[in-house]
Amino acid sequence: MEVKIQKIGKIINGYAFDSKLFNNADVGLPITRIRDITRGYSATYYSGEYPEEYIIDNGALLIGMDGEFNIEHWRGGKALLNQRVCRVIPDAKKVDETFLKYRLRILLKEIEADTPYVTVKHLSSEKFKKAKIFLPPLPEQKRIAAQLAQADR
Repeated sequence: MEVKIQKIGKIINGYAFDSKLFNNADVGLPITRIRDITRGYSATYYSGEYPEEYIIDNGALLIGMDGEFNIEHWRGGKALLNQRVCRVIPDAKKVDETFLKYRLRILLKEIEADTPYVTVKHLSSEKFKKAKIFLPPLPEQKRIAAQLAQADR
């Protein structure tokens, strides 16, 4: 069955933190930027106040919304979710998170290939939320995810 992304989990867009409060002196919390998604950690910190709902930790599923639309699990510990990075929190009753990561990787490349740009490609949160993926039953998702994870290893 095909389902919209917004029906199988929660999408949280990052916050527009004041870049004047960014630092490289380990003061405050690390801040996730698009370039940090694939490497899994950040060397840039934010020393200001922040809303609690933008704190992430290891395992958070993150998507870069500009340039190449990458998706990875965060590995850099407690950090802040910056603008143009979004977090996907899958509903475990509907979708296996590992399956979703593999499936979204494909979807994001399809959207990226179909996105016009002048300098940098931008992924719209609304377009992403409304995008549809084929979603087999949960036991089948788990089986597929296990095979893909084994192939990755």
